Amino acid sequence: MRAFHLMLLDTASSEPRRIDFEAESPDHAFQVARNETDGVHVELWEGGALLARMTKTTANVWKLLPSVPCPDSGGAGPIMPIPRTDAEIALGVA
Repeated sequence: MRAFHLMLLDTASSEPRRIDFEAESPDHAFQVARNETDGVHVELWEGGALLARMTKTTANVWKLLPSVPCPDSGGAGPIMPIPRTDAEIALGVA
């Protein structure tokens, strides 16, 4: 089993939550995050490697975002500022 963690930030909180889990592959992250509220922003990490950034839209549909690691993360996995609109995503604005 491999060790992963999720960093989750929803619109109602200012601090991210960390969920650690072990799985055979990173796709298990969707199962771990399935009960999160719509609009939650998630980073998926394996150790110090950022694997994916995504936002839960509706009915367990996930929108992938550009994966740009935080320069100050040191592998700890803090959430980067997340674009809030499609226009910000297109412009690369965080």
